[in-house]
Amino acid sequence: MFKYLAYVSRQSHVLTDKDLKELLTKSRNNNSAIEVTGMLIYFHGSFIQYLEGKEENIDWLYNKIAKDKRHHSVTELDSGFSDERAFSDWSMAFKKLQNDEASGILGYKNLETEKLFDAENKLEDHPALSLLSNYVKNL
Repeated sequence: MFKYLAYVSRQSHVLTDKDLKELLTKSRNNNSAIEVTGMLIYFHGSFIQYLEGKEENIDWLYNKIAKDKRHHSVTELDSGFSDERAFSDWSMAFKKLQNDEASGILGYKNLETEKLFDAENKLEDHPALSLLSNYVKNL
């Protein structure tokens, strides 16, 4: 049984492609060491992340992420348990997403970053969860 957790956050400062590459390299190494897999989407200064692994590892990692100064407004969207991993082959899949790609994945005309943090979103309709789900289906 694996725990999964999805969240969104906002970057605290502008991240260059080099910064993102370093973040991704460290994340992949750290996640491999604790057997965590998942997906990270970077979209116009926001992060959408899905993590999966042993419950204690996911809880520890999420607490660490929530305290990381590189981002803020860390908001858990969903968590639970699954018998199988969605990203068994990825220590951390990554996609820097542009508006036109989001439109292609979701069918949205324009995914607005603010909608990722809108408290009015119902879980089943949340754009970040829809984006993750549809991206996985199109892998």
